[in-house]
Amino acid sequence: MKNIPIKLAGMTLFLDDNKDSFATGDITLPSLTPMTTTVSGMGILGEIDLPDAGHYGAIQIGIAWRTINKDAFALVSSSVKKLEIRGAFKEYDVTGTKFVTKSIKIVIKGVGKGIDLGTLAQNAETGTSNTVEVLYIKIFIDGDEVFELDKLAYISKTNGVDDQEDVRKALGL
Repeated sequence: MKNIPIKLAGMTLFLDDNKDSFATGDITLPSLTPMTTTVSGMGILGEIDLPDAGHYGAIQIGIAWRTINKDAFALVSSSVKKLEIRGAFKEYDVTGTKFVTKSIKIVIKGVGKGIDLGTLAQNAETGTSNTVEVLYIKIFIDGDEVFELDKLAYISKTNGVDDQEDVRKALGL
């Protein structure tokens, strides 16, 4: 039997390979929604909406801050930023009857799309948040690469399967 996932026990966020982590509120991870092509015609009863391998709609992450601070403005410029999100998940190992920790690392390269400064209210968080457009994302779980998408280099891999290898070859890339 597999482990039972419990919760995210801890998280850090690093910017541009800086060894100092940011202190944020929450990070809203992106939805990975494949683009699709609707196919109809002879031999098809109606329509089929097929995913286009490796092609995804716009991908964004959101970073929430407890207050307005200088770190939030580091993600406002139009230059590409590298974010590294690291997390520790707690799971329950039913065979060993103990708790175990699994790591997750998400590497993102993206461009700041703006900042919502939030609300100033006495004795309350401001709700300040950044939005970052994702150009590149790579996800590791316990050191194993499970997903990579590089929109500008025709790379789309899921669990080691490269959806775009034949396309890069055909394009001479």
